[in-house]
Amino acid sequence: MSERTLDILVLAGGESTERDVSLTSAKAVVRTLLQGGHRVVVMDALDGRRLRLKDDGFVDDDGRPVVSSGKSSPTALPMNGSALAARLAEAKAAGIEVVFSALHGGAGENGRMQALLEMLQIPYTGSPMAASAVAMNKDISKRVMQTLGIPTADWKRYDRLPGQAVDDVVRAFTEAHLPLPQVVKPADGGSTVGLTLVESDDQMPEAVRTALAVSNSIIAEVYFPGREITVAVLDGQALPPVEIKPSHTLYDYTCKYTKGKSQYICPAEIDAAIVQQLSRDAVRFYETIGCRGYARIDFIVASIDDYICLELNTLPGMTELSLFPMAAKAAGIDFGRLLQRLCLLGLERK
Repeated sequence: MSERTLDILVLAGGESTERDVSLTSAKAVVRTLLQGGHRVVVMDALDGRRLRLKDDGFVDDDGRPVVSSGKSSPTALPMNGSALAARLAEAKAAGIEVVFSALHGGAGENGRMQALLEMLQIPYTGSPMAASAVAMNKDISKRVMQTLGIPTADWKRYDRLPGQAVDDVVRAFTEAHLPLPQVVKPADGGSTVGLTLVESDDQMPEAVRTALAVSNSIIAEVYFPGREITVAVLDGQALPPVEIKPSHTLYDYTCKYTKGKSQYICPAEIDAAIVQQLSRDAVRFYETIGCRGYARIDFIVASIDDYICLELNTLPGMTELSLFPMAAKAAGIDFGRLLQRLCLLGLERK
């Protein structure tokens, strides 16, 4: 891929509970693209407002600071889709070549944003609509893993009906007879927002309430102890794996986004046979659901014969603590070249 100056629109923020994570990713992406000499426009996916960097954050055209939904907030902001579509069409007419999606969760990652960009015929980074929708739905993703023979933890999904009492959902989870401990979480969320490790029956009601505050579709899966290993896939090729050593039992929101709360080893110090197996599973999963550009696949490993796949992330984080840039660096790809490559891969959609 040749290096050249690009006209890039970075989508940031959005309506999801991971809005603050998106804004943090976008800051790193925008700074690096500008340093690389690219022409960059930033747009809030919430409503299409133009944003610009100022000091350590974003402001709108009137100089007002851009607010997040609050750290790990369970409350998503309302989205103005028609305004966003109009602003994106204007950006395309003004010469934007490709959209770099720095979104996480919600409409930015579940296929809706991808569908909008495809309808407007604007090239973008990351996976297409169908792959995004499958990956974001943990229940469907786990069914794909099973079909491929990729190990995954036993689980139960429950969709709360309108007006249904929380106690009914709690009862359904209790009657599922999954062994404790369990991890209860939204079936369509990320960044561990709404996630709880349940070690006793009396913790289940609060765990269900926490997950339902984020989504009406939730799952419980059997907790699997082991080493957390993640495999980044770039354009169909597995990068060196990263091992995560969180300070908490789970790699939760605090451990993900607070400096010093986790240790990262890249390349992971694991047996070459395990690396080969995880890389093979990661690429098969990526290709089967139709991912493009890049993705990150997370595993828990006890041994080569005893491991599970947790999930596939179609829009991995791009913060200074993020795992995908770390894996790329271990493969000899610095952050600037990684971002340019992702944009050029997005342009191949034209």
